[in-house]
Amino acid sequence: MGNKLKAAAWGTRLALKINKPMIVFWLLLSVLLAVLPAVILFFYRSILGQISVFISAGTGSFNAVIPSILIMGAILTVSGISARLNDDFLYMVMFDAYYLGLEETMMDSAQRIPLSELSKKKTADEYFAVISRCGSLTDLTSSGCVLISKLVGIVSFLAVALSISAFIFCITLAYVVLSIALNLFNSGKNQVVWSVIREHLHHADYFEKLPQNGDTAKEIRIYEAAEGIKKQWNKAYAKVEEMEMRKNKGRARLNTVLETGFYIFMGIILLYCISAAGAGRMGPDTILMIISLCAGTAAAVSGISRSWHQLDYGLYGLDIQRRFFSNTPKVDPEEDGKKTDEPGNGDIIFELKNVSFAYNDEAPVLDNLSLRIRKGETLALVGINGAGKTTLIKILLGLLKPDSGEVLFMGKPYDAYKHGLINRRAGAFFQDFYLFHFTVQENVGIGNVGQVENEQMVLEAMDKGGALPLLRKLPGGLTTMVNRNVEKAGVVFSGGEGQRIAVSRTHMSDKEILIFDEPSSMLDPIAEMEQFSQIRNTAGGRTVILVSHRISFARLADRIVVLSGGGIAEQGVHDELINRNGLYAQFFHEQAQWYKTDSSGDQP
Repeated sequence: MGNKLKAAAWGTRLALKINKPMIVFWLLLSVLLAVLPAVILFFYRSILGQISVFISAGTGSFNAVIPSILIMGAILTVSGISARLNDDFLYMVMFDAYYLGLEETMMDSAQRIPLSELSKKKTADEYFAVISRCGSLTDLTSSGCVLISKLVGIVSFLAVALSISAFIFCITLAYVVLSIALNLFNSGKNQVVWSVIREHLHHADYFEKLPQNGDTAKEIRIYEAAEGIKKQWNKAYAKVEEMEMRKNKGRARLNTVLETGFYIFMGIILLYCISAAGAGRMGPDTILMIISLCAGTAAAVSGISRSWHQLDYGLYGLDIQRRFFSNTPKVDPEEDGKKTDEPGNGDIIFELKNVSFAYNDEAPVLDNLSLRIRKGETLALVGINGAGKTTLIKILLGLLKPDSGEVLFMGKPYDAYKHGLINRRAGAFFQDFYLFHFTVQENVGIGNVGQVENEQMVLEAMDKGGALPLLRKLPGGLTTMVNRNVEKAGVVFSGGEGQRIAVSRTHMSDKEILIFDEPSSMLDPIAEMEQFSQIRNTAGGRTVILVSHRISFARLADRIVVLSGGGIAEQGVHDELINRNGLYAQFFHEQAQWYKTDSSGDQP
């Protein structure tokens, strides 16, 4: 319950910050309409009393009752509107303000989370859960308004009950308290169910989307794995259905208990009314008023179950979001403002001192590694798969934090600089690049957002990235859509073509440091050398870091660093390392032999 209260307080503050007038207006209107049914009861009793006296004693005038009837009719008409102010209606009204508002707030908050933190799998998984529940704030505001209005309505009915009889008040209060207690108990059980459902839904969603992806669908078809994938999905979704069934059965049992409670409540009330009428203490007007009171109270209480269920679901999502943004390290704007945006002087761009890093509890990928990278230098990082090349550049870019050791940029620790300074100075291509469902121009131009509309700059970047020849076969040139997520007329590039687009994006960034991680892994050997030559020739005094497990390109670099066993095995220029006949020479000759043939034309 403590976490729910914290989530409710956090969500309320957030809702008021996003759109205060909306929640205040609908809350006040809902409360006002909720009181009207109790007000109607007093008019109802007054009218029945006057008519009863007129019929039995012949005193009074029927015309005297007409104003009260008209007033009650007007109130009934307005009160009828309150039936429309249910959870679904308010959710629809508040959706744009609070769903999109929460989504925007969360994305803004995520921008203050360091990339080194967002790169962690645990943080990324939690963020996925957080961003997928943007409706939680709308659940809180809509069902919260309805729930508060129903509680106000119940209190007003209790006030009417107290005005009639202490016994009626006590029985009505007992029924209300018991009903609310049962709702609270059931919501506690549902919260456990929701957390389990979320886990299994995530699992089922993975298998469901496999056939929807072109690459995985191809693999599934080739290896005839459809039945296996379907079986895995059924297994995961069976758990979801089981938990949903348990949740629905719980709600059905709750409704049955509440209905039974209502009949017991009505039975006790009717017995009391019969007894009081027999003793002459209660007239027909009061009896009819009490019956209407019981019906109105029951209607308000029965609505609580659905509203509470939706509110509880919203609080569950808000609590996950609250804890994520409270516990995940973020950049403090005030503290960040005190840091420098000016790099230090010197010839060394990056310096690593005794850096070690491991993923989770695995063996270290980097172990006590030290390295200096000079300004204007073209550096080649080579090594077998898993040697730590990509890990090293992610540490240089601040995407990962070392477990030990120190990393300096222009002579200062990364923490000495303002948030995002490294990203503003370094452009990077990663082997797991992503092409957006944008135009070709936008896919390249996003490397330098301020110049997306600069067609000439985009064309120059595509020329440097080797992607310019692709334009000749595109129907719309730069305006051709990439992929077919929405627009089915989009073009789907091959792996090598997509790689050229992504490399062009890095050139578009036009930053002083350029890092390329396996920029030619999908290219043929000739295209690969052309790619690296183009990078080398267009560096223009920039610091360039080239990464590949294929080392034929390395001879183009000013310096070659060979990674092995978590450290630097050797470093130098191509000819020097070949003459040493060490690990680099071994890699080079082993890869080169596959491009050689003997006199018969066969491979050795």
